Amino acid sequence: MSAALSAQAQQAVYRCGQEYTNAPREPALCEPLAPQAITVISGTRPTPSPAGAALPAAVPRRSTPAEPGAAAPELAGQPRTPAVPARTPDVQQSERDAQARTILTQELDKARAQLAQLVQSYNQGEPEKWAAETRNHQKYLDRVAGMLAAIQRTERDIDSLQRELARRPVQTSRSSP
Repeated sequence: MSAALSAQAQQAVYRCGQEYTNAPREPALCEPLAPQAITVISGTRPTPSPAGAALPAAVPRRSTPAEPGAAAPELAGQPRTPAVPARTPDVQQSERDAQARTILTQELDKARAQLAQLVQSYNQGEPEKWAAETRNHQKYLDRVAGMLAAIQRTERDIDSLQRELARRPVQTSRSSP
């Protein structure tokens, strides 16, 4: 086997576009590479398993259900997955919802402030020209188009934040009787 590897290592290697090969289809279109030390690492081969072999040790099977009455007869003999954790209590979930609503409200306020600043600098499509734009009108037009795009993007952001806030109703404090 080592003789075969040393014979392979002595063959010329060609680069044909993005492909590297020692047997190019069209040698005229390929360029030979300088001889280099080539290392061949043989990979591991999977061992064939007989058809009726048991599951690997990584997938344990349970012969009895973990919880009484939890396993259905049709699921007997199949590997079980851990139980899905129960949902968080209502108090924790309401706290998370309130935090999410607060964050969304803050983001909405920032987006509205940004929109107000953009609209003010846009000046109804006639912003002030900068010194570099007095000689090159195309720079001015490009900046105005960019400002309009930023205004439209911010308006879409505001709309999406408002939709998200509408999906999250205001939490009212519940008092137990």
